[in-house]
Amino acid sequence: MKLYKIIFIGFLCLLPRVVLGQTISSCTHCSMAINDQKFIATAIGQNSIVLEFDAIECLINYQKTEKNIHTLKVTDFNTGVLINATTAFYVKSYDRPSPMGAFLSAYASKDDALQVSSGSVMNWTALLAKFKGSSYGAVEHSHHNHHRSDAHGPIGIMGDHLHPKGGVMVSFRVMHMAMDGNRRGSDKIENQDIFQDFMVAPQDMTMQMYMLGVMYAPSDELTLMLMQSFATKQMNLTAQMMMSNGMIVQRDFETQSSGIGDLKIGALYSLWSTLNTTAHLNSTFNIPIGDIKNRDNTPTMKAIKLPYAMQLGSGTFDVTIGATIKGNTDNLSWGIQQLNTIRTGRNSEDYRFGNLYELNLWGSYSFVPQFSTSLRVQGTSEGMITGIDSELNPMMVTTASTNNYGGEILRSYIGFNGLVNNKLSLGFEIGLPLYQKYNGISMDETLTINAGVKYSIL
Repeated sequence: MKLYKIIFIGFLCLLPRVVLGQTISSCTHCSMAINDQKFIATAIGQNSIVLEFDAIECLINYQKTEKNIHTLKVTDFNTGVLINATTAFYVKSYDRPSPMGAFLSAYASKDDALQVSSGSVMNWTALLAKFKGSSYGAVEHSHHNHHRSDAHGPIGIMGDHLHPKGGVMVSFRVMHMAMDGNRRGSDKIENQDIFQDFMVAPQDMTMQMYMLGVMYAPSDELTLMLMQSFATKQMNLTAQMMMSNGMIVQRDFETQSSGIGDLKIGALYSLWSTLNTTAHLNSTFNIPIGDIKNRDNTPTMKAIKLPYAMQLGSGTFDVTIGATIKGNTDNLSWGIQQLNTIRTGRNSEDYRFGNLYELNLWGSYSFVPQFSTSLRVQGTSEGMITGIDSELNPMMVTTASTNNYGGEILRSYIGFNGLVNNKLSLGFEIGLPLYQKYNGISMDETLTINAGVKYSIL
């Protein structure tokens, strides 16, 4: 864990503001890449530094808190020339969407502004008065707006948003899962039920996963992803053994595994983006670099291969495809994401996990732009393992039998998102299972915690 923290912090510090050899200008207020020349605004700051903004709304919102700026200019929508912001005329028209969604455009003369087919004309004083309201100058969050804490989904959702062209984001997530006891199907069972068919009964298990992710958008419609995980797993078990004198005794022991997990590369492609809704395709390709040959000591044998659940990767090249739809109003946002993970072939140990189908539904309420809370429901359905690892004895422990994998789980989560600034956001989520039904015998899931930090470079 400490190593990954060091790598993460160092990566943030060292990653340059140059992507693919090109320096990209970004907005002083919101840090988004400046792409549309018709809406650029500028000002002069301290030490005569020229400040650039990607939209009129960003210039106005910036000067609310930064009083020591002067020589404010905006771009004439018709000519593309920078003009004095205080003498210009402005129109809020949904026919001319500005980059940050306030639908403001500027004109050198009132006559030019009146030519816009819809919207009211304002001078600088009237515009500033409008911005004193709570919503007039607020940005609408399409899939390129990160200026509300609920612009992203809950921290446990991956691939929920796209970035504008040139955008880069680095994330670091931590997931903790706890299991305690066992179930057969949907019913809880005791150790004695397991000892009728197996020599060893799992007692409890914890798993921590640390994931470093990078997102980069080569265009407004396409965002690429790279995700690498590191996992630690620990399981406590009880073995029932018959001694030479005929006595039956029980012995507790522990097994552990840790290391890097599989590498995932993916892409998000925009289907549509309107004022209040967005939709995109999700795709991920799993590169099996996680170890599937981990071993540990047990009371009966040294360096025995651990069961499927204690390994760190799938061992197969898996493909995940699906889609995400999101929407928002002034204070509410919602999302639907459906993903399908298809396993391909068998791994080097001659098995593969079952296909996984996942549906997430969530809603968020933003109390203020910097803080929101969320509710999420997640349903998963996973198939049984195909094939068998010949080194594992399926009669030894429940986790070594392929008949005990797969099933359906319904979970509920409550989460919190915080926006530290326009670049840095934090997320936390805690989840409990509402329903569990497994194929055969499986450990009883009790708690899941997700936490993470996201940092937008551009």
